[in-house]
Amino acid sequence: MSQNLHSSHLVNFAVRFIQIIIVFPMAVLLSFYIPPYNSMDYELHFLLCLILSTVVSIVATRYSRKLVVLMFISILGTFIYNSTFKNQTFEGIYDDYNALLVNMTSNPHKVSYFKPVRGTYFQNQRVKSAMQATHPKVRDFGVKNSTRYFHDEYYQKFGKMTRYFSLFKHIRLNWKYVNDPLGMDYYSPPVESMNLLAGDCDDYAILMASSVMSIGGEARVVISPSHMYTEVKVGSVDDLEKVSYAIRTLFPDEVAGGKIHFHETGDDLWINFDYTASYPGGPFLEPELYSVISFEK
Repeated sequence: MSQNLHSSHLVNFAVRFIQIIIVFPMAVLLSFYIPPYNSMDYELHFLLCLILSTVVSIVATRYSRKLVVLMFISILGTFIYNSTFKNQTFEGIYDDYNALLVNMTSNPHKVSYFKPVRGTYFQNQRVKSAMQATHPKVRDFGVKNSTRYFHDEYYQKFGKMTRYFSLFKHIRLNWKYVNDPLGMDYYSPPVESMNLLAGDCDDYAILMASSVMSIGGEARVVISPSHMYTEVKVGSVDDLEKVSYAIRTLFPDEVAGGKIHFHETGDDLWINFDYTASYPGGPFLEPELYSVISFEK
């Protein structure tokens, strides 16, 4: 009797667990295949898809436990199919969720919306494959250029962010924009980009992120509608005033009274290291985010 009761509890737990975990991936699929009505914001559209997924999951569970398990298998099969034939991966779901958190977090520059785009999944994998943060030549490049600018007194005052700012200054000052080959989206590896210091936005973002990570920093790559750029973690939200002071001290002419642009993810403070900005934390070229690609520490 007790064994049957124990088995029943396990089954109930498994069903409830499946009921919860299918909600978000179901909402992502719905947001892909059901377009927003007229000019509806993407935040509202995704929220409605999330609510609909929750309702469907609850109703299906009450109607039949077998049905919710079948839904789980169907969703799993859809992702396996898309991963095989449409370059849509499980890892991409996490990246979209990360983008959702960044977009909906509190920041004074109001990232406008979360817009899921299936085309970003393949980009995510290519960016991660192109990263070379542990390559000896990239490490050498990072160390050399993280100490190229700003005296040691600034390092003693502002800490390791001074090294990141030195890297930003060197790469941005010397970078030349060059388009990809015709009809091809080419991702240059950092060992190639660091010698040429030329390429397009994705080449720059991959080199910048790899260089910062090669000296112990945390970086991530952000994909927006027609652009790609790097963000660097410079501390916690409570450090904003210190970070702002450091940037205005080290880049006085470039900032010239401008704002420091950033994103908050939890308590972490991430600032813009894009080449379109003349200083770290400069204006975002595009406020909308399609995906935020994070890397293992």
